Amino acid sequence: MARMGDHLLIADDSTVGRYFRLRLPRNASGLIVLNDLDPQAVRLKQATLAIDLESIGVLADGRIVALSERLRSLVDDGGIVAEYDSLFSEVGKRGLEGLAIRPLAKQASRIAVMWEGGYPETSSLPARLRAVRAPQPLLPLVLVHDLAAHGRAGRLKLANAVSTVELDVPHLPGEEPAAQRFRAPDLVWTRLGEAWGFLVLITSQNAGPNPTYQYHWLQRFTLDGKRYGEPLDLAKLAPAAHAAANWEGLCWLEAGRKLIVVHEAGAKLPAAAFVLELPQAWQCPGEGL
Repeated sequence: MARMGDHLLIADDSTVGRYFRLRLPRNASGLIVLNDLDPQAVRLKQATLAIDLESIGVLADGRIVALSERLRSLVDDGGIVAEYDSLFSEVGKRGLEGLAIRPLAKQASRIAVMWEGGYPETSSLPARLRAVRAPQPLLPLVLVHDLAAHGRAGRLKLANAVSTVELDVPHLPGEEPAAQRFRAPDLVWTRLGEAWGFLVLITSQNAGPNPTYQYHWLQRFTLDGKRYGEPLDLAKLAPAAHAAANWEGLCWLEAGRKLIVVHEAGAKLPAAAFVLELPQAWQCPGEGL
């Protein structure tokens, strides 16, 4: 999810070749049911590349880019903007999910893409892997790279990245596969004092035959992947009926102060966004977000 002026842009992994554009209500606040905003489907010119879209963003030069988990690539109307290393391939339905962009000088962009981590789905692993290892969670992995205005990185080698770092997500008590472990669906850039860091949506599950999804938190991380401060529990901040919703994306509504967090549709809940004003200690108003 990304904000572009007075619109929200939303990627949906069940929709091939398109993303959705919604006009934000004036002075948006509280819970917003997305279908009430009359979402408009926008077809990417390179629709055959826009498969299994997990995130969307706006580059500093104005281009709209979408993150394809299946192709491990960032794509726009002109084709592939960046193809990421095989380290970021989808494994057991775990792959690239998060995208965050901040502007640099001369309309360049600093881009962070995130491999979500967590427990791979055993049934989706190759048979040989299922036979040799019990379910083990993997840490989320963030790759940061720069892109010049109107540029294309092509196949991006790890050596050409600004950094690649694992996130030290909280380790909850218990042993695998029964214990809850975190994956990370999305992130935004944030200020941590004078330094840059990440504000990350983390969600937990176990790896049993009928997994449960217990925690949905916001956690800040430094650029070297260390946790910064304590997490925020979305179950305590969102409306009670949405406390257990599957929160999957976030973006800034008001840079450094207000977030929009979005969850998927469920059996009883339509897809909705929630406007969250961060606690004072988390706020970081300023340029560059």
